[in-house]
Amino acid sequence: MLYSKNGSIPKPETDGTEGWVEVEDPPEIPEGKELVWWCPPGWVLRDPKPEGSWSWSQSEERWVERVVEPVVEPVVEPVVEPVVEPVSIVQTLQTTQIPALTSTDISSLG
Repeated sequence: MLYSKNGSIPKPETDGTEGWVEVEDPPEIPEGKELVWWCPPGWVLRDPKPEGSWSWSQSEERWVERVVEPVVEPVVEPVVEPVVEPVSIVQTLQTTQIPALTSTDISSLG
């Protein structure tokens, strides 16, 4: 007789704590099959896992192929610094272009 606690894989003896239940002995394993413990339903005979991306569906009790979406790396555009052209036009200002301020003009600013 084997014992399981909280769905654990059955063992021939308990650790003496509460909660262990008796479970049936495993069945004979036919050629080309494998035996696994699922709680519930218990012992399951199944075909070995196929090559590729497959998962065991406990509810359907069969292997189902997983669709694995490829990982797409985000495209990072390089940062292009703007080119600043130096101004080549230098204008010389003449004193006649700058209005002269009188002391009255300056005192009215303030």
